[in-house]
Amino acid sequence: MSSLSEYEFGVVNYLVCHPQIIKQIDLDPTWCSALQYQHLVTILQNQNGDFKDAVAVRLAFDQEYPGEIDDLLWGQLHVEITQQKHFNSLLKGLKTRYHQQLLSQYSYDYTKLPTADNLNKLQAQAQLVQCLNQPTITTLTMSEQAKAAEHRLTHTLAAGLKSFSGLDEILGDGLRGGTLWTIGARPGIGKSAFSLNYIQMVLARQPAAYVDHFSLEMTSTENFQRLLAYHTGIPVSRLHNPCSQLKSAEKKQVRAVLPQLAQQHLWLHDKFLVLPEIIKVIREHVQQARQAQEPYVALIDYLQITALTRVRQRLTDRRLEIEAITRELKLLTNELDIPIILFSQLNRELEKRPDRTPQLADLRESGSIEQDSNCVAFLYLDDPIAERNPQRPINLIFRKNRSGRLGELHFTFHTTEMRFEPLYENEPDVQVPMPNGGMLPMKPHIP
Repeated sequence: MSSLSEYEFGVVNYLVCHPQIIKQIDLDPTWCSALQYQHLVTILQNQNGDFKDAVAVRLAFDQEYPGEIDDLLWGQLHVEITQQKHFNSLLKGLKTRYHQQLLSQYSYDYTKLPTADNLNKLQAQAQLVQCLNQPTITTLTMSEQAKAAEHRLTHTLAAGLKSFSGLDEILGDGLRGGTLWTIGARPGIGKSAFSLNYIQMVLARQPAAYVDHFSLEMTSTENFQRLLAYHTGIPVSRLHNPCSQLKSAEKKQVRAVLPQLAQQHLWLHDKFLVLPEIIKVIREHVQQARQAQEPYVALIDYLQITALTRVRQRLTDRRLEIEAITRELKLLTNELDIPIILFSQLNRELEKRPDRTPQLADLRESGSIEQDSNCVAFLYLDDPIAERNPQRPINLIFRKNRSGRLGELHFTFHTTEMRFEPLYENEPDVQVPMPNGGMLPMKPHIP
């Protein structure tokens, strides 16, 4: 079942079991793509929801549209699957997706025929979608706050998403929901490779986690090749044309890894350039993760080539657009209780300083990024002389961390196989699970 069908079925299922609710909600039948659902919503609205139960709803529908919904689907609709606490979010999701589809259509129309009327339609629809993507703001009463505090006294706070153990310790037992974590780096340092390394560490420790990776600079095929290099140790340059460049033994290595990667709930996106599209996908996959009762994280690589709309007006202040993007992403982490990792470029002036260790002020359009982010860290080359080496010392330094401590982690970046090897201080050797069932030992850092 597609994500759109899940939203449609969830809303209609609840309405069939609670038809009187139709009086209290805003629902346009055309938000449903399935014709039988449109007809069902229309009947509920025409009768103002005055049905005794689900059986009465079916009798009225079958009289008007005989045979349009078969016994199997009616059997599913009669069983209350959608819970009351989830209904409003499903309804909002259904409405949002309908208008996002309109936005895509209007964008296509303007591309084909760039008239003033088509531009006005596109901009108005983009503003509507942006409003729909804003979270529903709720404020807990003092009674609810007190009850939550009492619960925390007797229940241990669940750990966040686990990855590299040193990173988990700095973040305060893993990466938790409600966190916008910005990672800044200059071009060529390896932020894209680090994002894929982080994902694979998360999936090694939480194999059923759901992960969205939005790459606005590299194709999904290129990122998949990097994952193959990460898992096999085969240089990524030889994976571009593996048929002719790999030996038989190396092809066997790749084939051994493919089933493991195929099972991951990981999406490598390369077509989503505007924030409303990214948020749409995030909402869909968070919904799937919640239904499966599994954790979720999204990574966006990178901020400076993300836009609010596909058509940007001339003379638009890019700084204001960046502020809007980071603010919406932060609100989204709070609303959905998920972590989002946002990669960002750094100012070129950093390269002119004698000390190239990044500071918060080095973030491009830095004001809103620093303000909206719970955590801000930087990847930087520890030894500039080693910039062209296949093995480079890369540090991850935390300059802001609301939920943990400040600190610095040391890695060796193996550029050919796209692997970040952590160097742990004052800790025993760490081992990383490998696809063949073995373990890859990690060397401790010797100061």
